[in-house]
Amino acid sequence: MTSRLISLGSKALAIGGTGVCATALYRYQSVLKEESNSPTNELISFSHQQPSAIAANKKQCIIIGGGVVGVTAAYKLALKGHSVVLLEHNSAPGKECSSCAAGGMQRSNPVVDKGTWIAVTKSFVPFTRYLFGGEHEPYQFFHIDWFDTLSDPFFLRWSATFAKTSLFPSSDQNRLQMEQLSFTNYAVKDMVQMMEDKKDSMAKTSGFNPTGSLSLSYDVVDAKKKAANPTHGNTLEPSKQLTGEDITSVEPSVINQEQKPTSAKFEFETCAASSERFTEELADRCKNDPKLDVNFLYNTRVKAVSTAQESERRKVTQIQTNKGVIDVKDAQVLVAAGAWTPHIAAMMGLYAPVYPLKGYAMSISANEALASNTMLTPSDLPTRIVCDKYMFTSRLGDEVRITSIGEFSGWATSPTASVEKEFRREAVRQFPLLESFIKQAKVKCGHRPYVSDGILLLGRVQEFDNLLVSAGPGSNGWKLAMGSGSVVEMLVSGKTEDQISDELGFDARSFSPAGRVVDSPIFAKLCRARWGEREYDFLRAKSK
Repeated sequence: MTSRLISLGSKALAIGGTGVCATALYRYQSVLKEESNSPTNELISFSHQQPSAIAANKKQCIIIGGGVVGVTAAYKLALKGHSVVLLEHNSAPGKECSSCAAGGMQRSNPVVDKGTWIAVTKSFVPFTRYLFGGEHEPYQFFHIDWFDTLSDPFFLRWSATFAKTSLFPSSDQNRLQMEQLSFTNYAVKDMVQMMEDKKDSMAKTSGFNPTGSLSLSYDVVDAKKKAANPTHGNTLEPSKQLTGEDITSVEPSVINQEQKPTSAKFEFETCAASSERFTEELADRCKNDPKLDVNFLYNTRVKAVSTAQESERRKVTQIQTNKGVIDVKDAQVLVAAGAWTPHIAAMMGLYAPVYPLKGYAMSISANEALASNTMLTPSDLPTRIVCDKYMFTSRLGDEVRITSIGEFSGWATSPTASVEKEFRREAVRQFPLLESFIKQAKVKCGHRPYVSDGILLLGRVQEFDNLLVSAGPGSNGWKLAMGSGSVVEMLVSGKTEDQISDELGFDARSFSPAGRVVDSPIFAKLCRARWGEREYDFLRAKSK
């Protein structure tokens, strides 16, 4: 009887496995069919570089991705005289993650560690709080779509790496995190320098706000911990601990909260700005300055990437889009596609450990709120960054931007109805006088490009002669954009990682894709089969 059950079970597994393989093969053939239907006309003509251009170190570069990271890299490259073509599947720059960023520019980094893994697990699986301790949370920050994630082999591989890094970090992990902090300091200083330039209009355009960040705590025990260790974590921001009336004297809007904070950490040098408006302004400068050679191709979706083996390394030779074909020739290719980086990498048979963590954002005009409600006063509105462990609110000129949520649900950017409802409810709890505006505000979502080990991906892909990547690390990529753009420019200009490290004061090798963006041709096909037509349907809708 037992042997018969084993035999039946084996047959069932064999039949199921065959079915899965057949489905994967069918879906992958659908992906290839979609690629074969692409137009074959030449979209952009790249000629082989003339000796004079090579002597002057003027390079050609193709950037895939028109968010803040891609546009800033284009700007930095063009300032050095390089020629850039930027491909973006939206109709304008900075319209996904860049349009949903909170805007914080703290010289600090979140870390991937055991605490991160426990926090995520407790939020996904509520009963695990009995294993790990802690009280029931009234507001759930992390969310997950179990089907979209557990049925995706890419997520399974990514989450395994995330768990391994969190629970069993390498002996080098702490050093990498500190190098990333040094890089963050460099990148933020570069961005703030542009904002503080009196001759530059960027500060006004992007709603630059240098008045600091107030991190609220509602727990007496937590308040004592913060008071004992006010600068815990990877941060270079000076701060002071506030209690009682000192909190409302710094930020009067807090007095209207339903639950009064017991303490607050005031990082008084922290700045903020609108990532979306920053990106749009840089793109306009690239377009309107005749000295900057940048060609923006919007509504242009990458559908396939061809590579060829040359000597010991591979080379990107052709990029196929929904509008035509680009023969790469001598150009360098930078993948700066944020959370979409794995999709582009998979077209080249590569695995890139980046998964989208969907964030929710809404914006309220301060002027409109004050004009439509005579009971409101300017002191009722936040004047700086006001945040707690759930929600991050920024004042960016006229804009009051409210952001929260970390949702694992694949690559769709539409809000999940139940999560959106919870997001609005928590926003009202923090800003009850803005309830009517919060209920009417449009909620939009963007993907944070979450790297599984929490370390920025920045540099040349080891197996290729002409491929670079800039993505991640997951929650602060926007403030790193000026720094990552500088590193990309230096690499394209021919400098080595050692030369960059010596010049900029941090170890650029710490962020190298080597050993993280890896050759995985069979796995890449499996992932593309899983993503199937859904990948193309979503991108097609976005590009219309």
